[in-house]
Amino acid sequence: MPPLRYGPEIGQRIPHFEALDQHGRLQSFETIRGPRGAFIVFVRTADW
Repeated sequence: MPPLRYGPEIGQRIPHFEALDQHGRLQSFETIRGPRGAFIVFVRTADW
């Protein structure tokens, strides 16, 4: 799968990712997903 230029489209499956949480633990979608799913916001830039 080529890198996503602008992020996933609505309804598209998200790519595998890992990121540190606020406690410094490595998380992925699989580790944060609950029985009803998860709400994830992809931010296109870190320039606030």
